[in-house]
Amino acid sequence: METLRVHNIQRFCLHDGPGIRTTVFLQGCSLRCWWCHNPNSRPIDDPAATVWSLPALAKEIERDARFWRASGGGVTLSGGEPLLQAEGVEAFMTLLGRGGHHRVIQTAGCVALAKVQAVAPQVDLWLWDIKSVDAQTFRSGTGGSVNQTLDNLLWVLNATATPVRVRVPVIAGFNDAPTEARRIADWLAALPRPVDIELLQGHDLGRDPSASAVKSARLADPQFTAVRQTMRDRGLTLLDIPS
Repeated sequence: METLRVHNIQRFCLHDGPGIRTTVFLQGCSLRCWWCHNPNSRPIDDPAATVWSLPALAKEIERDARFWRASGGGVTLSGGEPLLQAEGVEAFMTLLGRGGHHRVIQTAGCVALAKVQAVAPQVDLWLWDIKSVDAQTFRSGTGGSVNQTLDNLLWVLNATATPVRVRVPVIAGFNDAPTEARRIADWLAALPRPVDIELLQGHDLGRDPSASAVKSARLADPQFTAVRQTMRDRGLTLLDIPS
């Protein structure tokens, strides 16, 4: 029987796709972002993770279905990196689809293309993280390959009609400089079809897990505003969400 390794389940989420949603955070991540707010979800074999059978997990989260239906919401799979468990995710999303539930994947896309292709037919909306479009910057901040995430996103945009929202975490000292912001904006403006953009005001809690939210080096509002303006100047559609 297919299973999924789950870090935790969060109910009544309002910012992980449309409507009221239940977000399932899967265990395991292919990146090592120093600003990560959920570093305990990184190791895929963490013994603290809960292994769910797909029918049991569906039954658990479908307790919230009345809220999904009333609000136009559904289920979001996040992480970690949900596509690391692509086989189980595809089967689970298929199961949810049979129930008529709206299905979202939040991903950084740093996986083999075959994993994206396996899951893609069962996705109603992608939330795709773009942290940088420069190879050296991306590797220094995340440990991963920028080509993988960008090429996979291009495949989704060219090969499917599934809606995509690009999420850009704006991180002080990583991608908030004007040059880097312009790089990202130019790359997004050249995509083969339009996408909505969400800018997320980042922090560095992952660098010092003992730091409080107040003490963390949160991006200053003027810097964040400048990045927003750079995106708008390139004609990109920005969604307003709470920071």
